[in-house]
Amino acid sequence: MQQLQFDDSLHTGFASIDEQHRLFLDMLSELSSQIEAGQHRQGVLDAFQGMRMYAEGHFDDEEALMQSRDYPQLVAHKRLHETFRAMVAELEGRIGEGPGLVSLETLEFLGAWFIGHIRNEDLRFAAFAHAK
Repeated sequence: MQQLQFDDSLHTGFASIDEQHRLFLDMLSELSSQIEAGQHRQGVLDAFQGMRMYAEGHFDDEEALMQSRDYPQLVAHKRLHETFRAMVAELEGRIGEGPGLVSLETLEFLGAWFIGHIRNEDLRFAAFAHAK
């Protein structure tokens, strides 16, 4: 799987959010490494659950920040987070059945979705918030 890395093009200007984005991408890369290495089911499931819980906290923090800045697109942004949560829940169920049921391509899609979300949505919010 292609390495997912946080780079300067993903900076929102909010240090805590940027650090959370960086850590999430690191967790996703670690999970893909475990799957590539043929890690046992429980190890992959534990890593995936940790990543999911981390994303939940990140989304809560991000939405609270958006609310504090009266972001007019907050409701739409929350819906995007819900879409991601649904994808992750489905994948977690598949991992529970066996790590081979989640392909590296699926994790790559998740990473691409997350990076696209930062570029297209989070940076839009950042521009709005920093313009105020």
